[in-house]
Amino acid sequence: MSVLFGHPSGNPNSHHAALAHYESGWLAAFCVAWMPTSLELAMARMLPGLSAEAARLSRRCFAPLSHAPKIQSRMGEWRRMTRRLIRGERAEGTAYEANEWLMRIMANECRRSAVTAVHAYEDCALQPFIEARRLGKACIYDMPIGYYPAWERVEAELSVQYADWVPARVHGTPERRRAQKKEEMAIADVVLAPSTYVARTIEPFIDKRVEICPYGVDSAFWRPAARGRPDGPLRVLYAGSCSLRKGTPLLLDAWRIAGLKEARLELVGSWGLAESKRTALPAGVTWTGPLGAEQLRARYQAADVFVFPSFFEGYGLVMLEAMACGLPVIATDATAGPDVLDENTGRTLPAGDVEALAEALRWFSARRDRLSDMSAAARQRAEACTWEQYRASVITAVGPWMRDKR
Repeated sequence: MSVLFGHPSGNPNSHHAALAHYESGWLAAFCVAWMPTSLELAMARMLPGLSAEAARLSRRCFAPLSHAPKIQSRMGEWRRMTRRLIRGERAEGTAYEANEWLMRIMANECRRSAVTAVHAYEDCALQPFIEARRLGKACIYDMPIGYYPAWERVEAELSVQYADWVPARVHGTPERRRAQKKEEMAIADVVLAPSTYVARTIEPFIDKRVEICPYGVDSAFWRPAARGRPDGPLRVLYAGSCSLRKGTPLLLDAWRIAGLKEARLELVGSWGLAESKRTALPAGVTWTGPLGAEQLRARYQAADVFVFPSFFEGYGLVMLEAMACGLPVIATDATAGPDVLDENTGRTLPAGDVEALAEALRWFSARRDRLSDMSAAARQRAEACTWEQYRASVITAVGPWMRDKR
């Protein structure tokens, strides 16, 4: 018996899901567009204009899977990357191409007689699930973010509430993509969700077995600075795309309401909102584009508090990264906040409550003497959230389906 596993690009949670199957001896193959080797990354860094891209590509490299069986599309991924960099094509469009490639490959490979189950992600599961169901094989659906019909409701409200924040060029999800998500969910035998929030977004729409498999963090890499944080203004950090879904407009409104005199807020991540808003940030707020892991770690290490005001999430790995670096976290209940935070490690607020967010910012500003103890507690909590535990939870969740389909 074996599991055919796939992800279009490779990220920490997919790497560890693949590793779970590999360590168990279940992995038939890891289907991924491209997992760069250290040599390929070194070559990319030497090419003109690719240094920044190489930093992002380094996230796809995962040494524990270097000898695992893989099916890749190196040339296809290089072509897509070249079109994004040279022709300026939208990343979303090329990502859909990678998804289509992955579905074709997995649909074909799942016909192997030894394959017992297919483990696939949202937007990349339909074709292999249809073939697996035809062959009587298990369909494991991985949902790294809340269920899409729930997001449609939230998005409709946000688009009205923050209409002036929506960028001039915005592309909605095509109807066929929305239909695909629903059909994938309908076919799935079991859903793996990283947080209780994701499970709650599924419940109103379909009766489906959901297994909670909480993500982990590499606490050896994401760690506090060797020296204590310098004195000065309260340093608040946000990391992630700046968008409606992530709650950026809400955060900036709360920052204005809080009226903190001795505080700074740094936004780190791609800007997906109206350009006019980026050039008119409130006093004390700065924006920095996406950073590589080491640069982001330095930002965590220099901050005092991490804020994550998302309206709709799956988990929010940046929260664990920040906590591992010793930051207490302000998060919403539309994240893994309810699963990982308590009064010693941060605050969990109702999503969309601007007054509660402003008050939380004021609370931290007025209690600088509490930060040291909360920093230690946040680090301790993050150390308990390991990728080893995540892999064990995946095996526990998938195991029954492997046995049932033998």
